[in-house]
Amino acid sequence: MEPQDARAALEQAGAARARIVARAVGPWWYYPGIGLCLLFAFAAVSIDGDLIPYGFMGGVWLGPALLTMAAGHSTGVFLDRFYATPAMGRITSVLGPTLPAPAALGLTLEWAVGLRWSMAGCGVLALLAVVAAGRRLDRALVREQRP
Repeated sequence: MEPQDARAALEQAGAARARIVARAVGPWWYYPGIGLCLLFAFAAVSIDGDLIPYGFMGGVWLGPALLTMAAGHSTGVFLDRFYATPAMGRITSVLGPTLPAPAALGLTLEWAVGLRWSMAGCGVLALLAVVAAGRRLDRALVREQRP
């Protein structure tokens, strides 16, 4: 193999990687959608106790799964948007354990203190946390995968 052929092949591989990284960033609606799913899960407690199973299934399991599939189809790049790179894993390992805190606070205020709609308010905090962390996740993905 000629050195020029090898250099051209490396340049093509680098250009292909740059195109994939540019497309790997989540669509604008992905992280707000995940946050809205969590908001739905939280708000189901405030709306009616009978909705809790639906809120959990739709807001924690089904909604995020469908959004992840839709984001993969939209971008053409299927990856774990929370653990694809080491930096993304670190961000997620900080965000993940902090999300039960607003849930515990909301449940305590809703059920023990009797403060109506506090669980929904804590769901708004979860929504904002997911959107903020999502933007950081996208920046970490681009930074670590850039050729």
